[in-house]
Amino acid sequence: MKQPFSAILRIKLISFFQSIRILYFKSLGLKMSKGCILGKIICDWPSKLILGENCEIRDYVVFWFRHPFNSDNYIKIGDRTIIARNCEFNCNCRIIIGNDTLIASNTVFVDNNHQIKKDLNIFIQPVSVSDIVIQDDVWVGSGCIILMGVLIGEGAVVAAGAVVTKSIPAYEIWGGVPAKKIGERKN
Repeated sequence: MKQPFSAILRIKLISFFQSIRILYFKSLGLKMSKGCILGKIICDWPSKLILGENCEIRDYVVFWFRHPFNSDNYIKIGDRTIIARNCEFNCNCRIIIGNDTLIASNTVFVDNNHQIKKDLNIFIQPVSVSDIVIQDDVWVGSGCIILMGVLIGEGAVVAAGAVVTKSIPAYEIWGGVPAKKIGERKN
């Protein structure tokens, strides 16, 4: 059965606008390997974003950089990785996502934290920062929060809604608030 003309036209228009979006972000310094799919993202400093081969960044993902003129401040996403809709990357130093990883919708990455000493107003408190590293073959469920200094090991799974405050060893399944081990991946 042939597709109606309007469906074909819509597909071609979507492809055209995606090509324009990619050219726009590349002109601003986005480093993107071949085969990537780039949705309607929000990124004020595309030169700080590195996308691997055949990765997919879906609509309404926010990439926010606190110190864009610091050369050590960047977000790197590996090959064949999918970042689902409405995720947020709040980057003060580095957020690194490995290859073959799935990040579900509404997940938030924050590599910084305000201090809360009572002798200073909250607005002027110092900020602590530490990298977030997600290794290869990881699945992060919907609505998770991944906080500063966390390393999620190869093959790990993070259950939906988890708040990850400490590192997760390889092939373990973690969930809860705060996240803790609830199982292991088995063959």
